[in-house]
Amino acid sequence: MGWWSAYFLAKLILYGMGYLDFHPWLNLAFAVFAALPPRNARQQLTKNLLAVPMGVVLLYHDSWLPPFVQAAAQLQNLRALSPEYLWELAGRLISWKLLLELAAMLALYSLVSRKLRMSTFAFLGIIGVMVAPHVKVWPGASPAQAAAAPSQVALATAPINLSPDALNTRLQQFYAAQRKIRVRFPRGAAEDAPFDILILHVCSLAWDDLRALRLAPDPLLGHFDVVLTHFNSAASYSGPAAIRLLRGTCGQTPESQLYDPADEGCFVMDGLQGAGFEPHWLMNHDGHFGNFFGDVHDRGGLSAPLEDNTGATPAQQAFDGTPVYSDYSVLSRWWARRQTNPAPRLALYYNTISLHDGNHVLGAGHPDSSYGARFMLLSSDISRFLEELRASGRHVIVVLIAEHGAALDGGRGQIQGLREIPTEAIARVPVALALVNAVRPAQVAQEKVDAPLSYPAVSELLSRLIGSSPFDKPVTSLDTYSNALPQADFVAENNGTTVVQVGTQYMMRSPDGAWSSLK
Repeated sequence: MGWWSAYFLAKLILYGMGYLDFHPWLNLAFAVFAALPPRNARQQLTKNLLAVPMGVVLLYHDSWLPPFVQAAAQLQNLRALSPEYLWELAGRLISWKLLLELAAMLALYSLVSRKLRMSTFAFLGIIGVMVAPHVKVWPGASPAQAAAAPSQVALATAPINLSPDALNTRLQQFYAAQRKIRVRFPRGAAEDAPFDILILHVCSLAWDDLRALRLAPDPLLGHFDVVLTHFNSAASYSGPAAIRLLRGTCGQTPESQLYDPADEGCFVMDGLQGAGFEPHWLMNHDGHFGNFFGDVHDRGGLSAPLEDNTGATPAQQAFDGTPVYSDYSVLSRWWARRQTNPAPRLALYYNTISLHDGNHVLGAGHPDSSYGARFMLLSSDISRFLEELRASGRHVIVVLIAEHGAALDGGRGQIQGLREIPTEAIARVPVALALVNAVRPAQVAQEKVDAPLSYPAVSELLSRLIGSSPFDKPVTSLDTYSNALPQADFVAENNGTTVVQVGTQYMMRSPDGAWSSLK
């Protein structure tokens, strides 16, 4: 087998260290091929010509990089990225520490291979990986337990059975239950004081990002009355997150159906318009990257024209070289126009990419383009805008909701900033709601809702606020609005990869249908 033994041993070590996945049957088949002795120089050349590309393809397949078909589909987006950002991504992908470790492994291999037959250890290692999953028996539900379980059982509280069939059944039950969810927005009473609803959709912000950089959420979330602490965005990229939010009056849709026409009554902005709110759409970017504009307009059902933002102040250069405008400048200019609009009720969808990976802050006065610095700029802009809303005296409900995290910590299976695997660290995002100019006693503390929630909970919360306005009376408690919101177990998807919470564990189904544990 020669140096192919080093190939397999290195992969086995990297697998044990968590740098790679390892498909034992494919590797065993390739190892058998690599061990076949050639009879002559021509066979040796032919074998090498076949083995090298096979080894490269198998290494890619065993890596945590996205499937090749998905990676090829992203080439158009990659061409839009700035050279500086591509270089930054390459630096994250290539770990000097890992290269040094591999060099040390090869040096050790060259010494040991003089005395030992290393192909034997390679085959033993592959067989060991094949046998290991069968050594431990996963706890499962007994037939009696399964018979006693309700038909629509919460994934996180059901008896734990981690077999592929059981996990697939849980997923089917989850989506069957989600298909029945419908939230409707009532029309407020004629005598109710009118108010606006502003939905601020923030790219690249998860609880795990704040934890990773030890950033206190208070500069941003401290201005809000209610915080949902266990909200699942169900997505790891912007387009799907926007579609899910804008279809949030219905339950969670399987990703395979996300780009199909939505069921009647699933569009949030249509529902708000039917409840008397004039729809508006605003962003601090142009929305062309990844066809985000099309996702919002076509799949999200937002038919209102996108309002011009080019008169706002550029604050950053995006990862693709386009301008990103100051959140305060964009929102403040829009608010000035809103106050001349005679519509009594208005609903705004606003999207910001100020925290997106690869952005650079403009101006010599802000040389720091780090995530932490940009988070503080966003927090300052939102805080300043909320103060402007309060100063206007108008009644406004502001909902801040994150699309997905920035994956600042990377994690098992993906490098920092990439989000192919929709882990809990990426999809568990902050959601907050502020009642601007409602009568609230000063001593009332911020309310935190710790239940597992997703988009229908936000729609339900808005529905309750529309049906019973918080601006017609002093609001000492928000329990009547936030209690018993529709809960949702953690299920997140991205390009065929699904992550499901089962008890305290997170299980991942890859695009080929295989399940594995995320540790």
